[in-house]
Amino acid sequence: MTTKVGMVSLGCPKNRVDSEVMLGLLEEAGYQLTPEATEADVLIVNTCGFINSAKQESIDTILEMNQYREKGQLKALVMAGCLSQRYQQTLWDDLPEVDAMVGTGEFHRIVEAVEGALHGTRPHFWGEMPVSGVKTSRKLTTPHYTAYLKIAEGCDHSCSFCAIPQMRGGYRSRPLQDIIGEARQLVASGVRELILVAQDSTIWGHDLYGHPELPRLLYALQEIPDLVFVRIMYSYPTQITPQLVHAMRDLPVVAPYLDMPLQHAHPDLLQKMGRPFRRDKTERVINMIRDAMPDITLRTTFIVGFPGETDEHFETLLEFIQTMQFDHVGVFTYSHEEGTRAEKLGDPVPESVKQRRRREAMLVQRKLVGSVRGRHIGRVVPLLIEEMGDTVSVGRGAMDAPGIDGVTYVKGRYAPGQVIPVRISGTREYDLTAEALM
Repeated sequence: MTTKVGMVSLGCPKNRVDSEVMLGLLEEAGYQLTPEATEADVLIVNTCGFINSAKQESIDTILEMNQYREKGQLKALVMAGCLSQRYQQTLWDDLPEVDAMVGTGEFHRIVEAVEGALHGTRPHFWGEMPVSGVKTSRKLTTPHYTAYLKIAEGCDHSCSFCAIPQMRGGYRSRPLQDIIGEARQLVASGVRELILVAQDSTIWGHDLYGHPELPRLLYALQEIPDLVFVRIMYSYPTQITPQLVHAMRDLPVVAPYLDMPLQHAHPDLLQKMGRPFRRDKTERVINMIRDAMPDITLRTTFIVGFPGETDEHFETLLEFIQTMQFDHVGVFTYSHEEGTRAEKLGDPVPESVKQRRRREAMLVQRKLVGSVRGRHIGRVVPLLIEEMGDTVSVGRGAMDAPGIDGVTYVKGRYAPGQVIPVRISGTREYDLTAEALM
């Protein structure tokens, strides 16, 4: 009988790409993939180790999946991903439930890990792999029309609150030909939206070509027939150059959308966080982007409750949110992480204060949503359909990324994956309504 393998993927889209590569390798090796944990002979949990809540979710999921030894047909449990890489031997010793472990550097050895787990040898692999080391088809876990495209691995930034360099290593760009080859395969399979992900998308190529080359990558992606949207996530304000902005403006395939996590606005907090930019420079960058692309959608995220954040610091952040009027804002509470440079600062802001500040910041953004989203009314845009209802279909335009932003409702029955022209007609808080033009 064919061995069945199931996967639980936690964390960010970059982790999801790793999960899809592992699934592709397993399928090529003859394993049968199943979405049902009760049917799986092997279960893989691709963990996240970014913040405390994600770490706890990962451990809880492993223990939950282990129960399928009794209520399913589970024979082996494999732990993969960031948490495996970050804590390695400690987790290996503390989790006897796990039959094999692979870190972020050697997930390409997943077939070897599964085979060892099934034979009781308890293999574990934690080395670092070159970013272009995996040559395989991915097994997409996204809808057939959307895919994440990882353009680099690791991070060279030294943000004091972040442990990602410990888990993912230094920044390594994928070569241009590798990225374009995978992009062409994905589009040939029916993908219409490619979402570029890395720890910092904007410095792609600097380690290979001597300087950032994201505009060059965008021009190459423009040449792929049938590709509708290229969306840039995880950009860094210090690397958003006029050349990049002009490429985004001039290339029809590039969505007028930019995800730019800023984390805070007060100079004291930015300095403590190790963020190498200041508010005035950030505002100049944002104004440059908006001058070149008036229809740009800007997404950002902030951290509240960082050690030493005072009421004055927080009020500066609220004022910045009100002034800049971002289209999409995410607010997270600070997570005290061992092994980071911020660890020595302690965690002096009470959790209740962190949560209150988060609620206040999100309320400020919520009050702005109507006017900010209303900017799109009257625009004619391509809409990528995601769901067909009896009388109304749901889709996303260039202004919304999947899973984190809003959606657009349009009257009519249209198939998922279909791209139709629409005119934006109204807002529903975070969502939009539109009229089909076909």
